Amino acid sequence: MSQLYTYYHEFNENEELIWYVFEKATSQIVAEFFFEDDAKEWSNFWSNGGGFAGFTPRFVLTKVSKGDINEAFLAEFAE
Repeated sequence: MSQLYTYYHEFNENEELIWYVFEKATSQIVAEFFFEDDAKEWSNFWSNGGGFAGFTPRFVLTKVSKGDINEAFLAEFAE
């Protein structure tokens, strides 16, 4: 059976070693880890039928910035 995912490492902009899980069918990184064992475990899990079976929708991977709700509350109700 062909592996749908693979994992590899690179240094990020902060000079931290990061392990990436790469989905071959969609050519996208689907996860990031600090430890190789975690990347290997998830790569194997997803390759064996977990997740989206090799076709993760791009919107699932989109990171959404979170605003500070306390700041918004104070701005709304400031006197």
